[in-house]
Amino acid sequence: MTNRIKKTFENLQLNNKKGIILYLTTGIPDNKTTAELALELFNSGADIIELGIPFSDPLADGVTIQQSSQKALEKGVNIDTCFDVCSMIRNKNENNPIVLMGYYNPILQYGLDEFISKAKLCGVDGIIVPDLPLEESLILSEKCSASDINLIYLIAPTTSTSRIKEICEKGSGFLYCVSVAGITGARNTLSTEGIDLVNEVKLHSTVPVALGFGISTKNQLSEVNKHADAGIIGSALVNIISNSDKSTVVKNATNFLKGLQ
Repeated sequence: MTNRIKKTFENLQLNNKKGIILYLTTGIPDNKTTAELALELFNSGADIIELGIPFSDPLADGVTIQQSSQKALEKGVNIDTCFDVCSMIRNKNENNPIVLMGYYNPILQYGLDEFISKAKLCGVDGIIVPDLPLEESLILSEKCSASDINLIYLIAPTTSTSRIKEICEKGSGFLYCVSVAGITGARNTLSTEGIDLVNEVKLHSTVPVALGFGISTKNQLSEVNKHADAGIIGSALVNIISNSDKSTVVKNATNFLKGLQ
């Protein structure tokens, strides 16, 4: 089957559109609702969904995602739960990409071969590991590549040009540019260093370039769309989901997405 991430960006380009990538913490408010959220967000215009694997020490995440991650862990959400939710989504949606985002230690403890094998089986298209440096990613990268799963790298504004070139050479699926050095979280203004970073990365990258960390409004997303191939929204959406009743959570999430478009 054609790689879903590649196909999604090709279709966006053909239609002169930019992508919307949304992050969900798996298991919040529960597993079934996470799958329902993903499906309804796809129906409402999301192009790619990132499913977060909760972790006890999420270094790159701000308070909003840390808290939702902690709640998910308390509910017993683990890697297998994430695979179950992926399967629930994939059973009803064969076309939109699903990306798993998780820290390296739990993945390593799970076993790389087992992790990739199950990810493939559940219809996962990409994996983001925020705390895995390029130098240490070779084994995971090769295993992902053999299963036609994209290992998606993060690039921060503090990254040197020579290192950006190295990451771009290894890039698959899309590259995830971080708009500010630091942790995730919705912000009132979009950093110019994030935009500058996207412009530099696009000089060297052969895959699409997405920008995330801090996007929460339509105006910010419009600004991102002038430069990047996609905008990534995490904390602002997680915040809405965390503060919604189960009866209204899907409606609130899809209304938020519609307000960005």
